[in-house]
Amino acid sequence: MKEVEINGKAVTVVSTVDAVGLFCPLPVVKLKIEMEKLKLNEVAELLADDGGVLEDLPTYCRETNQKLLSLSKNKDDIFVAYVEKQRE
Repeated sequence: MKEVEINGKAVTVVSTVDAVGLFCPLPVVKLKIEMEKLKLNEVAELLADDGGVLEDLPTYCRETNQKLLSLSKNKDDIFVAYVEKQRE
């Protein structure tokens, strides 16, 4: 677990999905599998370098009623996203 700050709020991340080097839809598929293991309101981090995640991840969250807290690119050109589990 680790703490990150999202929009000025401290958030505890309970797991990280490293999908660097994978192409869509695999980053979101791996995240989906991880989200099934989490309890309600827990947060997972997704690391990916495929630009398809910019479209696929928000769609996944909308369709599954999960909360996309943040999606940005870090200094290493890796997309970093935080998703909170909102439903079982």
